[in-house]
Amino acid sequence: PLPSGGADGAGPLLQLREEQQQLELGRRRDQLREAQQRLQEVALEAQQAQLKRLRQTSERYWEHWERLGGDWDKLGGTRGAC
Repeated sequence: PLPSGGADGAGPLLQLREEQQQLELGRRRDQLREAQQRLQEVALEAQQAQLKRLRQTSERYWEHWERLGGDWDKLGGTRGAC
């Protein structure tokens, strides 16, 4: 329904609605930007945790290797077979 001003009153209402839509769009963009930033942070944290686990695993293997004297023959492996 149009206000008492008739068709002339519709212009400001349409303009107000357009402004509200632009504000909402801006808010959504901000939310999306924040979500993307958080996703990058979480991905980086996960990658760092994975690297830490890999480093710990590698250190454990090297400790076992050193206990064996670091000799391929004791492992029964063949050095050049890789």
